[in-house]
Amino acid sequence: MRLLKLLPNILTGTRLVASPILAWLLLMGRSREALVSVLLVSITDWFDGYSARKLGVAGGFGVIFDPLADKTMLVTLFVTLGYLRIIPRWMLYMAIGRDGIILLGSVLLRIFRGVRKFTPSILGKLSTFFQIMLVLLSLVYATFTLAFLHDLKWAALALSALFTGLSGIDYIRRGIDMTRRLRSH
Repeated sequence: MRLLKLLPNILTGTRLVASPILAWLLLMGRSREALVSVLLVSITDWFDGYSARKLGVAGGFGVIFDPLADKTMLVTLFVTLGYLRIIPRWMLYMAIGRDGIILLGSVLLRIFRGVRKFTPSILGKLSTFFQIMLVLLSLVYATFTLAFLHDLKWAALALSALFTGLSGIDYIRRGIDMTRRLRSH
């Protein structure tokens, strides 16, 4: 039973370990294997949260490392796909820039205002969803090269760019509001 309680953390760790492997597969031109691996690893994301709740071990390690594993995998895939020019570099820079601003803002709020909890916004969740769709559709298109997939990929790119920009602006606004609110207390 003790080993079973480690399952959620093992699954989270799998995503961290998988990130460089996914990059390597893509850099070696093995898009089919990368696509299958991304799908399998994505299932672990759902299953680690589910198993943590069912086993009553949610919290601790998972609270920090689950989002870290998700972001590591997404950033690794974005950087690799941008390097390979499978997604436009401007989208890579936009996504990484937004994440950098969020990270910097959260660190500054923690240091100077003592804020320890940052809840993701709806726009942030939509941004992540469309970024994931962009990655998946880019991998599917790189593997199967069907015309309708090209159109879906570009739709995902447009929506990803839109929500990445909107969520970045929203997070900046929320950070400024937090700073003002905390300063007045």
